[in-house]
Amino acid sequence: MTSILPPFVQAASGSLGAASANALTYPLDLITTRIQATEKGTSIRKQIHTYGLSSLYDGIGADTGATLLSSFLYYYVYSFLRAVVVRGNGKSKAAMLSLPQELAIGYLSGIASRSITTPLNLITVRLQTARVSDDSSAQGGTSRFTAICQQILREEGLRGFWKGFSSNFVLSLNPAVTLYLFQQYRRVMLKGKERASPPPGHSFVGGALANSIGGSHSSDATVVQASRRSNSTNNSSQGPSIRSSLQGIYTAGGFFALYRGLAAQLFKGILRQGTAMMVKQR
Repeated sequence: MTSILPPFVQAASGSLGAASANALTYPLDLITTRIQATEKGTSIRKQIHTYGLSSLYDGIGADTGATLLSSFLYYYVYSFLRAVVVRGNGKSKAAMLSLPQELAIGYLSGIASRSITTPLNLITVRLQTARVSDDSSAQGGTSRFTAICQQILREEGLRGFWKGFSSNFVLSLNPAVTLYLFQQYRRVMLKGKERASPPPGHSFVGGALANSIGGSHSSDATVVQASRRSNSTNNSSQGPSIRSSLQGIYTAGGFFALYRGLAAQLFKGILRQGTAMMVKQR
């Protein structure tokens, strides 16, 4: 992200990289969401046997749209804010900023992008878990996407599309930490031209390592968010607080329930972030 390219180019390349990685890892993403969203888990083999392989791509259209928009906004805001800070400090565009500055820019960028794409992300989770919860609102004559939108609007109003948004105040730190660690990887492991334009292998490994470290600290928040977004029975648009949600999950399943799907989450994150950074750099 220390490129001197303008924000639009950074945003376009970042969103294409993220969309490519999303298409590659989507079945694993769906499996992870279903594990995290259901207290008793779900048999993926049973789902495939019942609904076919196509069930592993439930909601991919909405998720791809959310990924493109979210990544574009994130990288654009990040690049723009970083350029402003660099100019204010009188440094070159490719200069490294301090850790607090990098994390603050990344965090604000994450909040900005998620505030706009949360409705699409929520719909995606409902599409991914509809078969597990036997949600009849996602069936019928109208498209499942439209049916879920109508259900949210009918039961929770417009604010219902931002259900579980408070979890983003924790999760928005993930991409900030990941990008900072990726920059440090480039700084330590690469030299000369390779540092400015990392080879595909280094881009993949650097992105994967950065994500495995940056995303592991917030697994419990990810479980809470998936559980809250998949729940369409609570008519409160805000739903329970993060604290009460954590307590509920802990009470129902114990300590390890807070880390449901952690292995799948880490594996998905490593593969997705590695691919995203590799495609973005190209």
